[in-house]
Parts: sequence; structure tokens; C-alpha cells
Amino acid sequence: MDEFKIKVDGKEHQIKLKKVADGEYQVLYDEFIYEVSILKKIQNKKSESHYRKENDIIYVDSIIGGIVLKLSKNAGERVVKGEPIMTLIAMKMETEINAPEAGLLSRISVYEGMIVEKGELLFVIDTK
Repeated sequence: MDEFKIKVDGKEHQIKLKKVADGEYQVLYDEFIYEVSILKKIQNKKSESHYRKENDIIYVDSIIGGIVLKLSKNAGERVVKGEPIMTLIAMKMETEINAPEAGLLSRISVYEGMIVEKGELLFVIDTK
């Protein structure tokens, strides 16, 4: 059984998970075993970038490994949803990374010419 720490409604729980069959699992929690079936895997809509929102702060990660070709905005500037923040290049293809929401571009973690890995933090937007 694999062990996981999960968060439900802000409270952390320790669980053990055992795969029984495709889409079928046993979950051991608080000395009880629950049978769990995954009916449908949630598909995240494809977007220009991966991001997560914690409170009013958005963290945008790179969806590809590549090179930062161009920065279109600077830290401290206000941005609107969909506005280009930067352009990455990989395998001769340019990928524009846009603001997922409006707010203050509080931090840019990369610079032009920098090599980035998939999943690396690119920038942070404060939506307050």
C-alpha cells in the first residue's frame, strides 16, 4: 500500500491506498477500509500554462522545457487576463505564456535567455 497525506476542507489526513484493479482502489483511513472506484478522470482544460491559486496568489509554472525568448512584462506591472507575459521557445516553436487572471505581476522568476524545465515557476500574480 502506498501512503499519502491528503487535505480535505483544509484538514490534513494520512491514508493508505492500494490499487485493486483498473480504476478500483482500497483506501485505509482511520483503521477502516473503503472501496473506491474512479468513475471519470477529470480532464484539465488545456491552457497556455499550468498554474495554481493559493488564497489570492497565482503561481504559473512552465508547461514545457525551453528557453525564455522574451519577457513582455516586468514585475510590479498590472496585467489583465489573457495578456502575454513571456514567450518560451523549444524545438523552434514559440509558446506564449499568458496571465490566467488579472492582477499585479508581483514576481518574475526567470530572465530572457534562461533555460527552464517543465514545471518550473515562471511568475506570480497577486489578484487582490
